[in-house]
Amino acid sequence: MRIASWNINGIRARHEALKAWVADWQPDIVILQEIKASEEDIPLSITGLEGYSKFWNASSFRKGYSGLGILVRDTPCRPASSVLWEIPGFDLENRTGVIHCSSFSLIGTYVPRGDGEAHYAVKLRYLADMRNYIVSLLEKGREVILAGDMNVALRDIDVHRSQNKPGAIGLRSEERNAIEAQLSLGLIDIMRELNPEKKDLFTWWPNWKVARERNLGWRIDCFYLSGGLRGHVAGAKVDLDEKSSDHAPVVLDLFTEMDFSPLNKSGPCVL
Repeated sequence: MRIASWNINGIRARHEALKAWVADWQPDIVILQEIKASEEDIPLSITGLEGYSKFWNASSFRKGYSGLGILVRDTPCRPASSVLWEIPGFDLENRTGVIHCSSFSLIGTYVPRGDGEAHYAVKLRYLADMRNYIVSLLEKGREVILAGDMNVALRDIDVHRSQNKPGAIGLRSEERNAIEAQLSLGLIDIMRELNPEKKDLFTWWPNWKVARERNLGWRIDCFYLSGGLRGHVAGAKVDLDEKSSDHAPVVLDLFTEMDFSPLNKSGPCVL
């Protein structure tokens, strides 16, 4: 099973790149952040993408701002009607969407950046509410995948030294502690676990001249997995060749022996 997460930074501007990327990588699930479009403005090339069901928390808070979507590959075991979709109650600014199946709950997120004192407080509240939501799922015995643009470089190794400036948004102790509080629930930052000492492992680059070419980036696009899923991980990677957005897609591969049947069906079903 292949799960991808990509901050596409405008689905209307990059719908052809997205369609080509999906055709090339063949993901089973794609979490898209910062789609910057209302549902009716999402291009037909994506809403009509064959073989996938689409779930949107599109840009209704503000036109052309934020927005999230999840594409799920249709199979005989997982028709569109069988996927349970939720926009949780703590969501704000169209930043969150959840799909539930028998083996796990997948939370897609686009964490607020936190520019300005007021929005920084919104960011911290959102991360705290996200943690409480994850606790509620774990208490029900659910395995959890949290995936998306976290807008926090968790450790110094996750940001290029030229960007590692004290007090910068995305590096402050309060927001790093908020991410650590989520990981303290037993979640695993799988990309970092698989690459514990790898420097320059980045997923986002500032729009500065040659910043991307020089790899002056941040690792802020992540997969956090609950412990029961760790043994099913086949690999995780950053697609550095896809450069249409300022973020690179990140990809998680899981072994297909797991049961991914929908919650309202009985019996095994694998991808």
